[in-house]
Parts: sequence; structure tokens; C-alpha cells
Amino acid sequence: MDKLELYRSIVTEILTKYSQYKPSYGQVEIEQIFDRDRDRYQLLAIGWNQQKRIYGTTIHLDIQDEKIWIQQNTTEFDLASDLVDMGVPKQDIVIGFHTPKMRQLTGFAVG
Repeated sequence: MDKLELYRSIVTEILTKYSQYKPSYGQVEIEQIFDRDRDRYQLLAIGWNQQKRIYGTTIHLDIQDEKIWIQQNTTEFDLASDLVDMGVPKQDIVIGFHTPKMRQLTGFAVG
């Protein structure tokens, strides 16, 4: 399996696992959005918590230039560590929601 296919497999596996965790509040569903043609992968929370509408991306990962970009993570999951545990080298993981200057301090790829 080439690197791109391996990373696609890892990303979909990890997000499928995370999508099984339902919020402990309200009537909220977690939807998987996987665009394998453009290598965009998201988990979306949709529903209601009492009278408040819940709608938003909880996790967003992209695969760009043979690197996995963590664009958004509003969960308690440590995505970067989980990716490393699944065999992705740190130099192939970019914490995209950090500024380029901050990325230099993370031990992961800058971009």
C-alpha cells in the first residue's frame, strides 16, 4: 500500500472510531464526512441541546503533500498522538490550527 492510501486508511479508521462517541448532552449526532477525491475528512456534530442548536465541525483532517494536517480538533482526543501510535511519523503530521511559528515548537511538521 502506498503512503497516500495508507494515510487515507488511517484517517478514516481513526475518525470512524471517534464518531462512535456521542456527546453526553442533548440530542446530537456525529456525522462522518469523507471526501477521498480531495482528501478532506471531517466529523460534524448536528442536533439540539435543549433550545440551543448544535452544528459544527469537531474534527477536520486533510491530507496534503503526503502529510496529515490537523485543521480542527475541538475534542478531548489527542489526534496527533493517536496518529503517531498508528504508525504516522511526526514529520508527516502538521498541527494546522497552530501558527507556522508555533508549529516549529511542537515536534511535528511545520507544513
